[in-house]
Amino acid sequence: MLLLKRIIKYVRTSGKDEEDRKTETKPYAQLSYAQLRRPPCPFYGFNMSDNIMRDSRGRQCALITGYYGRCQMEMVRDKPSWHNCSLNTQENRNKITRNLDKIRVFPREFRPANAKEWDGMSLMSWVKYIIDGVPIKE
Repeated sequence: MLLLKRIIKYVRTSGKDEEDRKTETKPYAQLSYAQLRRPPCPFYGFNMSDNIMRDSRGRQCALITGYYGRCQMEMVRDKPSWHNCSLNTQENRNKITRNLDKIRVFPREFRPANAKEWDGMSLMSWVKYIIDGVPIKE
């Protein structure tokens, strides 16, 4: 319930349109990608360790490990975007590509309701969803 209140507060402070008003009464798990306003970066809002990306509900970058690393683009007042990120290097893309099926991602909006355990989804599915808008099929 606290999370829903945070989402509603965010919607209220970000300029409303008709679609925004509809999100105020929906549970978090029913909100669409556009309603959640996730930026076009699959690593934004997550922390990562041991091949697991956990939704941190914040401005954290999963590629910065070992400590809380805020999104570098936001720190210079840019909007987070994987395509424009300084961490989008050939070296990082190679590492990510090698681990697309090994890394599991746990975005809160996809956690099944009333689930005690959940296997998350592959990073490959998450990247396709965030970058290309491909629906999750896992």
